[in-house]
Amino acid sequence: MLKKALLVLLLLGTQLFAYQRYAFGLNVNTSAVEFDGRFNVAPLTSDPAFRNFYIDANLINDNDTLFGLGAYVENTFYNYHPLMFQVGVRTVFTSHSGNDFIALPILFGFKHKFYSGAIPIGTVGAKLLYAPSPLAFQDADKYVEYRIEATVQIIENVEVYAGYRNINTDYSGQNVDYTDSGYLGFRFIF
Repeated sequence: MLKKALLVLLLLGTQLFAYQRYAFGLNVNTSAVEFDGRFNVAPLTSDPAFRNFYIDANLINDNDTLFGLGAYVENTFYNYHPLMFQVGVRTVFTSHSGNDFIALPILFGFKHKFYSGAIPIGTVGAKLLYAPSPLAFQDADKYVEYRIEATVQIIENVEVYAGYRNINTDYSGQNVDYTDSGYLGFRFIF
């Protein structure tokens, strides 16, 4: 499964370089590494309705490998431009002790941008992904993930970030706390 997930991420990563509005990052802690990428689909179409539509992917390699692929809409909160909300859906694949886990969690998130004059210098945000039993398939029973993250843009097109994530994968008859830890990383933004 790890080889297939890495191949899909490699293919997605090569597509990210073809578009103007994209980001990819890498974060680590003492037990896991995560690669994430996202791109805005606006360059694919001339319809302005898609300017805030994003496709993202992530791969976390801890004791087991978790792969996620999703889509979300991100937009400002009415006329208060520093506050952004995200709503979307993601598909999550992992396995544990021979049990396959597939879930389709719903994503809710927000981030607040901080500025120095007109230049954004960082954000603080959180995300919640939740898939109850009807959105969990194979050997899965439920999926819950939440993240809190703060970023600081150190130079143009590069930000460093720190965060905390908790991912809980409930299999039929077994609750597996996939990860519950902080992390540090960097992200390229174009």
